[in-house]
Amino acid sequence: MNINDSVKPYTRLSNYSNLLGNEVILYAYSKEEYNIDYQIKYLKIFCNSNNLKIKEIYIDYFGSNKLENKINLKKLLESNSNINVLITNLDRLSRNLNDMLDIENKCSKNKINFYDINSNKFVFDKYFEIIKNLQRNGDDKLQRKLNVLYIEPNKLPEKRTIKNTLEEKQKLVNGSIEYTYLSDSNDIAIVCNDEGKILGLPPNRDIGHDVICGNFFIVGDDPELGEDRSLTEEQMEKYSKYFGKESIKKTKEKMQQILNDELFF
Repeated sequence: MNINDSVKPYTRLSNYSNLLGNEVILYAYSKEEYNIDYQIKYLKIFCNSNNLKIKEIYIDYFGSNKLENKINLKKLLESNSNINVLITNLDRLSRNLNDMLDIENKCSKNKINFYDINSNKFVFDKYFEIIKNLQRNGDDKLQRKLNVLYIEPNKLPEKRTIKNTLEEKQKLVNGSIEYTYLSDSNDIAIVCNDEGKILGLPPNRDIGHDVICGNFFIVGDDPELGEDRSLTEEQMEKYSKYFGKESIKKTKEKMQQILNDELFF
């Protein structure tokens, strides 16, 4: 989800200090520097608006959205206790339910909770307990299939139905996955190879703040649950056009410009 459109930083509640305590920790994660700056900015605005003192700020920058790669999140969980941590969105922690269960276990031991300022609720609450029980019972709501748009370099988007599993998603992008977002949209996520540029995969689409390399797919985004959702028919149509012929042309022009600049220098 694109936090630019979702964060409500000026929300004020008279009892936030009672709810969160007088002192909080801030946590941010992204592979994009501008996104990190944006998250910290609005977390600070939230704190200033509600008279909350900031104890520390933890940031994980670069790396895939997996707990094992988030060195500072693990430090936060290991070195703190009896405190609440503010985040801009649930998916800043992880989009993997097993990771979330691991984080919840560590939080429970040290009496830590995360507060999502976008949805104005604690991450590990009764709703999370319901999701956890569904997962333990093998509920098919968490194993559903997804309707996505699959996009290869220089090709038009293709509608596909995939299994909602990590293995299936990795297969589509030929490696470890990364979630990124469009700056002008908050209803979908782009799932791509998190090492596309390092591996020298071919440029696929220019999305404004980045050029995605290698195959990727578009999926609906559920920021509250941190789970993927099937694209609606309206979204299918909208993003088929968005990443259509003009997008291919624009990307080729962008890459030619980059090549010309490199040759010039």
